[in-house]
Amino acid sequence: MSLKSNSGVCRTLWQLRWVLYPRRCPFCDRVLGTVSPCPDCCAELDALRRKPTMRLSAGLHYLGRLEGAAAPYRYAGCVRRGVLRAKYQAAPWVADELGAEMARLLFGSEAKMGTFGPEVQPVPGLALSYDCIVPVPASSRARGYNVPERMARPIARAVGVPLEPKALVRVHAARRQEGLSLDERLANVAGAFAVPDPERMEGKRVLLVDDVITTGSTLSECARMLLTAGAVSVRGAALACHREE
Repeated sequence: MSLKSNSGVCRTLWQLRWVLYPRRCPFCDRVLGTVSPCPDCCAELDALRRKPTMRLSAGLHYLGRLEGAAAPYRYAGCVRRGVLRAKYQAAPWVADELGAEMARLLFGSEAKMGTFGPEVQPVPGLALSYDCIVPVPASSRARGYNVPERMARPIARAVGVPLEPKALVRVHAARRQEGLSLDERLANVAGAFAVPDPERMEGKRVLLVDDVITTGSTLSECARMLLTAGAVSVRGAALACHREE
């Protein structure tokens, strides 16, 4: 088959994919196809942006031994609906798109539309700051996928370093954090995570990825375990945070 024929087949399959499985907005579920960003969500997303800085304040969040953490959005409105859709509506593709949004806003990655949605592009120089990306482990296996891990995949492509989905594991289930004070949250997650292979983390500069940061207790406990295992630094990133500067 000639190159021209191959190109025609690929184009036909690409078009068929969008007809049978149309791309939807991760925030409002509107059919988008190749359109980006969603025209219905632009204004609300802009209002939910954390400006002028996306860095979390240590005065409002418990960062523990994290060198810092950032989140581009406040956890409200369509951002909250997007996260809940990824978590509770069996929609791993939503987590993929939210991760691409994080890569765009936090790291300046551009996305090119591929067969299965936006494909983030590597950002030159980012790999000089990190050695690997580690997602926060899922709180339950019932979902069948881990939302932070799916969000971390496009970020790993943007940064240009390996994703380490098994570097950190949950060794026991903590009770729900909702409604707990900071002290109760810290006690609730203490000892909930482990690093099964410390040698893989030794000397590593880690970017730790979660979906939402509330007080920072979960992220800081994960960072503590990674540093105890030998990581030299841990920074955190999430799509959104609850508390606002």
